[in-house]
Amino acid sequence: MTRRSPVPALTLFLVLGTAAGAPPLPEPLSMEQALALADSHPRVQASAAVAARLPRRHPLYLDCHTLAFGVIDPARGRPLAPLIEPIPAQRLEIMERFFDVLLADLSFSSASEAMAVAYVQLDRARARGELGQTSPLRVSELDAVYEDMLHERTAGELGQHWTRALLAQALDRPETLPRDLVKPMLPPQPEAPLPLAALVAAAVGEPAAGAGLSADSAAADQQLARLELRQQVVEVRLRLLALAAAARKLRSESAYRDLKLDESRTLYEQEVSADLGYAMSQQTMTRMQEARVGYCRALAWAELNALTGRPVWPAAGSTP
Repeated sequence: MTRRSPVPALTLFLVLGTAAGAPPLPEPLSMEQALALADSHPRVQASAAVAARLPRRHPLYLDCHTLAFGVIDPARGRPLAPLIEPIPAQRLEIMERFFDVLLADLSFSSASEAMAVAYVQLDRARARGELGQTSPLRVSELDAVYEDMLHERTAGELGQHWTRALLAQALDRPETLPRDLVKPMLPPQPEAPLPLAALVAAAVGEPAAGAGLSADSAAADQQLARLELRQQVVEVRLRLLALAAAARKLRSESAYRDLKLDESRTLYEQEVSADLGYAMSQQTMTRMQEARVGYCRALAWAELNALTGRPVWPAAGSTP
């Protein structure tokens, strides 16, 4: 099933240059099509020294470290590229940017629903205020809430542009903002990661070619790379365990939001309550968090695969 991503009316065009004669991006764009472009990205051929000096922009919505551990750490990125081959590293970059665009669209939808709820409440309050049934203070309060929701929606629109610009750069198509994305079917995931000893053994067996190391490298360089590989495996494995706990929490919250929406719909139909939209917006926010956890788990498994020499995206399709 193709998910139409609503690109805002405020259109931004980025003309940063691209490879001469590069074909246009498929429309809609699937994850498989996006990952296929990793092989020809300039970062794959660039020297490690140049690539290391370039800044890396964090995703706007994914932020898997905070989601997993509940701790905001702006310094946490994905410092894996020096430890793996350039092509898998670029595929990880594309996956992250692709997921961030999907979350940007969900965030925009959630903000739009919340703004609509706030507008209805404000409009009713103004009408009651004209009849003397609501105080000016209450109308002013709801107006402030509406303006806050409107600001979030505007930020969400710009977030859609920003995440698409980062994805376009990761695809080496900076002049083309991908409009429609195909929501991917995530690769099958084991119930739990392998024991740490097995993962570390697989990781340290890799020569860390991304760091320019080989069997002929100095012993100290090889040992340092092995130590860092081990630490990366430890961190990704712990993130997977934390994300599994987050998924369990969200399943419980999702069940509650579904029941709450059913209750609100019943009260709305019985004309007991006129605020069905709030329950709908809360359910949408929960759905977004569920998607975020799923994407972060898929990315963590991909990182673990890259560290242990397995394909980043072993199997995927598109949702029916």
